[in-house]
Amino acid sequence: MELLSFDVPSKLSAHKPVVIAPIGDIQWSGKRGGTALDHLRRHIDACLKQEAFFVGLGDFTDFASPSNRQRLRAAALYDSAEDVIDDKALDLTLELYDLALRPTKGRWLGLVHGHHYANLKTGETTDQRLCQLLDATFLGTSAYIRLMFRYGKHMRLPVVLWVHHGCGGGMKAAAPLNKLENIAPYWDADVFMVGHMTKSASAPLNRIIPRWSGRGAPRLTHKKIMLVGCGGFHKGYIEGHLQGRVPMGSYVEQRMLNPATIGAPIVKITPKFDYSLKSGATALREGVKNGVWSPEVTVEL
Repeated sequence: MELLSFDVPSKLSAHKPVVIAPIGDIQWSGKRGGTALDHLRRHIDACLKQEAFFVGLGDFTDFASPSNRQRLRAAALYDSAEDVIDDKALDLTLELYDLALRPTKGRWLGLVHGHHYANLKTGETTDQRLCQLLDATFLGTSAYIRLMFRYGKHMRLPVVLWVHHGCGGGMKAAAPLNKLENIAPYWDADVFMVGHMTKSASAPLNRIIPRWSGRGAPRLTHKKIMLVGCGGFHKGYIEGHLQGRVPMGSYVEQRMLNPATIGAPIVKITPKFDYSLKSGATALREGVKNGVWSPEVTVEL
Protein backbone atom coordinates (compact mmCIF):
# COMPACT_ATOMS: atom_id res chain seq x y z
CA MET A 1 0.00 0.00 0.00
CA GLU A 2 1.26 3.46 -0.91
CA LEU A 3 0.91 6.58 1.26
CA LEU A 4 0.80 9.98 -0.41
CA SER A 5 0.37 13.42 1.15
CA PHE A 6 -0.69 16.35 -1.02
CA ASP A 7 -0.76 20.01 0.03
CA VAL A 8 -3.87 21.66 -1.37
CA PRO A 9 -2.84 25.00 -2.93
CA SER A 10 -3.33 27.82 -0.44
CA LYS A 11 -5.64 29.75 -2.77
CA LEU A 12 -8.09 26.82 -2.56
CA SER A 13 -7.64 25.71 1.05
CA ALA A 14 -9.67 28.26 2.94
CA HIS A 15 -12.30 29.48 0.52
CA LYS A 16 -13.68 27.19 -2.19
CA PRO A 17 -14.48 23.50 -2.62
CA VAL A 18 -11.64 21.28 -3.77
CA VAL A 19 -12.76 19.00 -6.60
CA ILE A 20 -11.43 15.44 -6.84
CA ALA A 21 -12.16 13.56 -10.07
CA PRO A 22 -11.67 9.78 -10.01
CA ILE A 23 -11.19 8.29 -13.47
CA GLY A 24 -10.65 4.66 -14.43
CA ASP A 25 -11.96 1.71 -16.42
CA ILE A 26 -11.41 3.45 -19.76
CA GLN A 27 -10.09 0.18 -21.25
CA TRP A 28 -8.75 1.80 -24.40
CA SER A 29 -8.06 -0.81 -27.10
CA GLY A 30 -8.03 1.48 -30.12
CA LYS A 31 -10.63 3.40 -32.08
CA ARG A 32 -12.56 0.21 -32.88
CA GLY A 33 -12.89 -0.65 -29.21
CA GLY A 34 -15.66 0.13 -26.77
CA THR A 35 -14.30 3.26 -25.07
CA ALA A 36 -16.81 6.14 -24.93
CA LEU A 37 -14.11 8.60 -26.01
CA ASP A 38 -16.32 11.65 -26.61
CA HIS A 39 -17.99 11.18 -23.24
CA LEU A 40 -14.58 10.89 -21.57
CA ARG A 41 -13.35 14.10 -23.21
CA ARG A 42 -16.46 16.02 -22.16
CA HIS A 43 -16.10 14.76 -18.60
CA ILE A 44 -12.44 15.80 -18.46
CA ASP A 45 -13.29 19.26 -19.85
CA ALA A 46 -15.99 19.71 -17.20
CA CYS A 47 -13.56 18.65 -14.45
CA LEU A 48 -10.81 20.99 -15.67
CA LYS A 49 -13.22 23.93 -15.64
CA GLN A 50 -13.65 23.22 -11.93
CA GLU A 51 -9.85 23.03 -11.40
CA ALA A 52 -10.15 19.36 -10.42
CA PHE A 53 -7.38 17.10 -9.23
CA PHE A 54 -7.57 13.60 -10.75
CA VAL A 55 -7.20 10.15 -9.18
CA GLY A 56 -6.63 7.10 -11.41
CA LEU A 57 -8.56 3.89 -10.68
CA GLY A 58 -6.78 1.59 -13.17
CA ASP A 59 -7.75 -0.29 -16.35
CA PHE A 60 -6.77 2.62 -18.58
CA THR A 61 -5.93 0.38 -21.52
CA ASP A 62 -7.46 -2.99 -22.39
CA PHE A 63 -4.30 -4.74 -23.47
CA ALA A 64 -4.05 -7.81 -21.26
CA SER A 65 -6.00 -9.31 -18.37
CA PRO A 66 -4.23 -11.27 -15.60
CA SER A 67 -4.88 -14.59 -17.39
CA ASN A 68 -3.62 -13.11 -20.70
CA ARG A 69 -0.40 -11.95 -19.05
CA GLN A 70 0.09 -15.39 -17.51
CA ARG A 71 -0.26 -17.05 -20.93
CA LEU A 72 2.14 -14.58 -22.52
CA ARG A 73 4.76 -15.31 -19.85
CA ALA A 74 4.36 -19.05 -20.43
CA ALA A 75 4.65 -18.73 -24.21
CA ALA A 76 8.48 -18.43 -24.23
CA LEU A 77 8.34 -15.91 -27.07
CA TYR A 78 11.37 -14.68 -29.00
CA ASP A 79 12.78 -11.31 -27.98
CA SER A 80 11.60 -9.83 -31.27
CA ALA A 81 8.02 -10.96 -30.60
CA GLU A 82 8.15 -9.49 -27.10
CA ASP A 83 9.42 -6.21 -28.59
CA VAL A 84 6.42 -6.09 -30.96
CA ILE A 85 4.03 -6.73 -28.07
CA ASP A 86 5.68 -4.00 -25.98
CA ASP A 87 5.45 -1.53 -28.86
CA LYS A 88 1.74 -2.19 -29.37
CA ALA A 89 0.98 -1.92 -25.65
CA LEU A 90 2.82 1.41 -25.48
CA ASP A 91 1.06 2.61 -28.65
CA LEU A 92 -2.30 2.16 -26.90
CA THR A 93 -1.02 4.07 -23.86
CA LEU A 94 0.24 6.95 -26.00
CA GLU A 95 -2.99 7.02 -28.03
CA LEU A 96 -5.09 7.37 -24.90
CA TYR A 97 -2.82 10.12 -23.60
CA ASP A 98 -2.90 12.04 -26.90
CA LEU A 99 -6.63 11.61 -27.56
CA ALA A 100 -8.02 12.31 -24.09
CA LEU A 101 -5.66 12.66 -21.12
CA ARG A 102 -3.04 15.20 -22.27
CA PRO A 103 -4.98 18.25 -20.89
CA THR A 104 -4.88 16.71 -17.40
CA LYS A 105 -1.08 16.52 -17.21
CA GLY A 106 0.26 17.75 -13.88
CA ARG A 107 -3.13 17.59 -12.13
CA TRP A 108 -3.03 13.96 -10.93
CA LEU A 109 -2.74 12.96 -7.30
CA GLY A 110 -1.76 9.47 -8.47
CA LEU A 111 -2.93 6.27 -10.17
CA VAL A 112 -3.45 2.74 -8.86
CA HIS A 113 -3.24 -0.21 -11.24
CA GLY A 114 -6.20 -2.28 -12.30
CA HIS A 115 -6.43 -5.70 -13.93
CA HIS A 116 -5.70 -4.62 -17.51
CA TYR A 117 -2.15 -3.51 -18.34
CA ALA A 118 1.03 -4.86 -19.92
CA ASN A 119 4.30 -5.87 -18.26
CA LEU A 120 7.10 -4.37 -20.36
CA LYS A 121 10.54 -5.91 -20.85
CA THR A 122 12.02 -2.97 -18.95
CA GLY A 123 10.29 -4.22 -15.79
CA GLU A 124 7.77 -1.39 -15.86
CA THR A 125 4.08 -1.57 -16.66
CA THR A 126 2.07 0.51 -19.10
CA ASP A 127 0.37 2.14 -16.09
CA GLN A 128 3.77 3.37 -14.89
CA ARG A 129 4.52 4.77 -18.35
CA LEU A 130 1.17 6.55 -18.32
CA CYS A 131 2.09 8.08 -14.96
CA GLN A 132 5.31 9.40 -16.50
CA LEU A 133 3.32 11.05 -19.28
CA LEU A 134 0.89 12.61 -16.80
CA ASP A 135 3.49 13.69 -14.21
CA ALA A 136 1.61 11.50 -11.74
CA THR A 137 2.67 9.21 -8.90
CA PHE A 138 2.18 5.49 -9.47
CA LEU A 139 0.39 4.22 -6.36
CA GLY A 140 0.54 0.45 -6.89
CA THR A 141 -2.40 -1.66 -5.78
CA SER A 142 -4.01 0.61 -3.18
CA ALA A 143 -3.29 3.91 -1.52
CA TYR A 144 -4.03 6.36 1.20
CA ILE A 145 -4.01 9.92 -0.17
CA ARG A 146 -3.97 12.65 2.46
CA LEU A 147 -5.13 16.09 1.32
CA MET A 148 -3.71 18.80 3.58
CA PHE A 149 -5.65 22.07 3.84
CA ARG A 150 -3.68 25.11 4.99
CA TYR A 151 -4.80 27.70 7.53
CA GLY A 152 -2.31 30.39 8.43
CA LYS A 153 1.39 29.63 8.61
CA HIS A 154 1.30 26.50 10.73
CA MET A 155 -2.13 24.87 10.71
CA ARG A 156 -2.64 21.87 8.37
CA LEU A 157 -5.91 19.94 8.40
CA PRO A 158 -6.46 16.60 6.60
CA VAL A 159 -9.03 14.83 4.44
CA VAL A 160 -8.01 11.23 3.70
CA LEU A 161 -8.91 9.23 0.58
CA TRP A 162 -8.69 5.41 0.41
CA VAL A 163 -8.27 4.25 -3.20
CA HIS A 164 -8.35 0.79 -4.83
CA HIS A 165 -9.20 -0.43 -8.32
CA GLY A 166 -11.51 -3.09 -6.88
CA CYS A 167 -12.08 -6.79 -7.44
CA GLY A 168 -14.92 -9.28 -7.62
CA GLY A 169 -18.23 -8.88 -9.38
CA GLY A 170 -21.67 -7.49 -8.77
CA MET A 171 -24.56 -6.85 -11.12
CA LYS A 172 -26.62 -4.52 -8.94
CA ALA A 173 -26.15 -0.76 -8.86
CA ALA A 174 -24.99 -0.83 -5.23
CA ALA A 175 -22.36 -3.56 -5.76
CA PRO A 176 -19.33 -1.28 -5.25
CA LEU A 177 -20.93 0.21 -2.13
CA ASN A 178 -21.50 -3.25 -0.66
CA LYS A 179 -17.84 -4.05 -1.24
CA LEU A 180 -16.69 -0.81 0.37
CA GLU A 181 -19.05 -1.11 3.33
CA ASN A 182 -17.50 -4.48 4.14
CA ILE A 183 -13.98 -3.03 4.36
CA ALA A 184 -14.73 0.45 5.75
CA PRO A 185 -14.64 -0.67 9.43
CA TYR A 186 -10.99 -1.66 9.03
CA TRP A 187 -9.59 1.55 7.51
CA ASP A 188 -9.59 5.14 8.75
CA ALA A 189 -10.52 7.41 5.85
CA ASP A 190 -13.00 10.12 4.94
CA VAL A 191 -13.69 8.95 1.35
CA PHE A 192 -13.43 5.39 0.00
CA MET A 193 -13.07 5.04 -3.79
CA VAL A 194 -13.27 1.87 -5.89
CA GLY A 195 -13.59 1.19 -9.61
CA HIS A 196 -13.71 -2.12 -11.55
CA MET A 197 -17.49 -2.63 -11.57
CA THR A 198 -18.21 0.35 -13.89
CA LYS A 199 -21.01 1.57 -11.65
CA SER A 200 -21.36 5.14 -10.41
CA ALA A 201 -22.78 5.10 -6.91
CA SER A 202 -22.26 6.81 -3.58
CA ALA A 203 -23.56 6.51 -0.04
CA PRO A 204 -22.70 8.07 3.32
CA LEU A 205 -21.78 6.22 6.48
CA ASN A 206 -22.08 7.98 9.83
CA ARG A 207 -19.41 7.59 12.49
CA ILE A 208 -20.05 8.93 16.00
CA ILE A 209 -17.14 10.27 18.02
CA PRO A 210 -17.32 11.55 21.63
CA ARG A 211 -15.85 14.99 22.23
CA TRP A 212 -14.79 15.66 25.80
CA SER A 213 -14.70 19.41 26.31
CA GLY A 214 -12.87 20.84 29.31
CA ARG A 215 -15.57 22.79 31.16
CA GLY A 216 -18.72 22.04 29.24
CA ALA A 217 -20.72 18.84 29.03
CA PRO A 218 -19.34 16.15 26.70
CA ARG A 219 -20.98 15.95 23.26
CA LEU A 220 -21.28 13.42 20.46
CA THR A 221 -19.94 14.61 17.13
CA HIS A 222 -20.99 12.99 13.86
CA LYS A 223 -18.53 12.36 11.04
CA LYS A 224 -19.80 11.46 7.58
CA ILE A 225 -17.77 8.90 5.61
CA MET A 226 -18.43 8.68 1.86
CA LEU A 227 -18.35 5.44 -0.16
CA VAL A 228 -17.88 6.02 -3.90
CA GLY A 229 -18.15 3.68 -6.88
CA CYS A 230 -16.19 5.44 -9.63
CA GLY A 231 -17.97 4.37 -12.83
CA GLY A 232 -16.10 3.89 -16.09
CA PHE A 233 -15.94 4.79 -19.78
CA HIS A 234 -16.10 1.44 -21.54
CA LYS A 235 -19.34 0.43 -23.27
CA GLY A 236 -20.44 -3.16 -22.86
CA TYR A 237 -22.91 -3.12 -25.78
CA ILE A 238 -21.74 -1.67 -29.11
CA GLU A 239 -23.84 -1.47 -32.26
CA GLY A 240 -22.38 -3.36 -35.22
CA HIS A 241 -19.51 -4.77 -33.15
CA LEU A 242 -17.22 -7.16 -35.03
CA GLN A 243 -14.63 -9.67 -33.96
CA GLY A 244 -12.53 -9.94 -37.09
CA ARG A 245 -15.19 -10.06 -39.80
CA VAL A 246 -17.75 -11.78 -37.62
CA PRO A 247 -20.65 -9.79 -36.08
CA MET A 248 -20.15 -10.62 -32.40
CA GLY A 249 -20.57 -8.66 -29.20
CA SER A 250 -18.07 -8.06 -26.42
CA TYR A 251 -17.73 -10.36 -23.41
CA VAL A 252 -20.33 -8.18 -21.62
CA GLU A 253 -22.88 -8.84 -24.36
CA GLN A 254 -21.98 -12.53 -24.70
CA ARG A 255 -22.43 -13.10 -20.97
CA MET A 256 -25.66 -11.05 -20.89
CA LEU A 257 -24.22 -8.74 -18.24
CA ASN A 258 -25.75 -5.43 -17.26
CA PRO A 259 -24.83 -2.41 -19.42
CA ALA A 260 -21.94 -0.43 -17.92
CA THR A 261 -22.43 3.00 -16.40
CA ILE A 262 -20.72 5.53 -18.65
CA GLY A 263 -19.22 8.39 -16.69
CA ALA A 264 -17.59 9.07 -13.35
CA PRO A 265 -18.54 10.90 -10.15
CA ILE A 266 -17.04 14.17 -8.94
CA VAL A 267 -16.11 14.51 -5.27
CA LYS A 268 -16.23 18.00 -3.73
CA ILE A 269 -14.57 18.79 -0.41
CA THR A 270 -15.57 22.07 1.22
CA PRO A 271 -13.43 23.23 4.17
CA LYS A 272 -15.63 23.82 7.23
CA PHE A 273 -15.37 24.11 11.01
CA ASP A 274 -18.00 23.19 13.60
CA TYR A 275 -18.36 25.78 16.34
CA SER A 276 -21.40 24.16 17.93
CA LEU A 277 -19.60 23.82 21.26
CA LYS A 278 -18.85 27.56 21.31
CA SER A 279 -21.08 30.58 21.30
CA GLY A 280 -21.11 32.57 18.10
CA ALA A 281 -19.19 35.45 19.69
CA THR A 282 -16.52 33.13 21.10
CA ALA A 283 -16.12 31.35 17.79
CA LEU A 284 -15.69 34.66 15.96
CA ARG A 285 -13.19 35.94 18.48
CA GLU A 286 -11.08 32.77 18.57
CA GLY A 287 -11.26 31.95 14.85
CA VAL A 288 -10.68 28.43 13.53
CA LYS A 289 -8.42 27.56 16.46
CA ASN A 290 -11.24 26.27 18.66
CA GLY A 291 -13.58 24.96 16.02
CA VAL A 292 -13.82 21.26 15.12
CA TRP A 293 -12.52 20.48 11.63
CA SER A 294 -15.64 19.21 9.84
CA PRO A 295 -15.13 19.35 6.06
CA GLU A 296 -18.22 18.79 3.96
CA VAL A 297 -17.83 16.02 1.37
CA THR A 298 -20.38 15.73 -1.42
CA VAL A 299 -20.48 13.45 -4.46
CA GLU A 300 -22.02 14.36 -7.81
CA LEU A 301 -22.90 11.36 -9.98
